[in-house]
This record gives sequence, structure tokens and C-alpha cells, in this order.
Amino acid sequence: MNGKLGTAFINLTIQCLEKRCLNLLIDGYNYVKSNSEISIDWEEENISAVLFDYIEKCPLAFKWQIDIIPEFRLYAKDILENKKSAKTSSRIDFRFCCWTNTYKFTYFAEAKNLIEVDSFKKGRKTKISATSLHKRYIETGIDNYFSEKYPSNGCLLGYVLQGKTENIIDSINGLLSNNGRQSEQLDFDCSKGCYISKNDKLSIKHLMFDFTQSST
Repeated sequence: MNGKLGTAFINLTIQCLEKRCLNLLIDGYNYVKSNSEISIDWEEENISAVLFDYIEKCPLAFKWQIDIIPEFRLYAKDILENKKSAKTSSRIDFRFCCWTNTYKFTYFAEAKNLIEVDSFKKGRKTKISATSLHKRYIETGIDNYFSEKYPSNGCLLGYVLQGKTENIIDSINGLLSNNGRQSEQLDFDCSKGCYISKNDKLSIKHLMFDFTQSST
């Protein structure tokens, strides 16, 4: 019985941590959107830095005793066995952590810039390719979770800097469909308030943070 209670407690804590982390991210997004002029000229990492700065100091993070680390390194087995340099390790944008006397619970989030159509950026002579960003979202976001390069207990953040979210989702889904991955397309889940994609092993939550000026 103790084992079952232990498992139930662990599962409940994992679910609770995920919910709280998503709340912190959404709260952070609302604050940053209201207090910073995020635009297509912003680098992905700079947006994450502003988001982290708010979340780290957020009263809810203290109340829930959640520690947040940005740009967290993920050390694979070959690195721990000294077969590859630790400098080559993957990073994920946010690691959230809480703990008891005997367990440590973690949650992760990876962010990607997204635009609907090819657009110019300050200091750049050529347009940013929207399709390239959509492919990158799949290849270094979704696929990193599905391939277990990223821990399974995490989500994806889309920083929408130009265009409409629904059109960007349609484009991402189109790319997935073109590669025979219709079953992995993103669908909006009203009960969870976010997009969901899944394969036969994992379900991923996608939070789309719209920083365009029209998303008031």
C-alpha cells in the first residue's frame, strides 16, 4: 500500500508542477506583453531572458517554491561517459524544479520564434523565412521531445512575432502532413487552453505567445 501511495503522490505532484509552471509562463507572457515592446527585431533568447526575469521574481514562484534555471544543459550518456565534450550538450530554455526531502520534480520548456510570412528584421538585408522557422519548430522543438533528446515532461513555447497564430499553426500542420505525420498535427484543446500534439508515446503542450501589436 505504501508503494501505491508513493506512486500516487509522485504522479499528483508531477501534474501539479506542470499546471503551476504553465501558469507561471502564461502570467509571465501577459506581464512581458504589457510592459515590453517585443517585436520581430528581438532575438529568441532575449525574449526568453525577459520572460525568465519576471518569472524568477514572481510571487507565485516563491509561494509554490519553484526554482527556475534558464538555458539548462542536458547531459546525455555519451557526455557523462566522457565520449563527447560537455560543450556539445543540448540546452533547453527553461528548467523548473521543486523538491521534497526524498524527491526532485522537474518540468521544462523550449521556446521558438515564429512568424506567418517572410519578413525583414532590423540589421538584416534579407527577409527571415517563415517556413524555415516553422520547420525549425518541428525539427528542434517537437522532434527533440519525440526523440527523447529533451525530457518528456515539458512543453513548447511559440513566440509569435508577426502574423496570426492560427495561420502559423496551419503551416506547421501542413509541413507535418507533407511528411506523412498527420496524426502528430497540433490541435487546440479547449479544456487545457493550449495546442496539443502527440505520437504513440508522448503528448506535448504548445503555448503560443502572441507578441504582435494586434493581439490586444
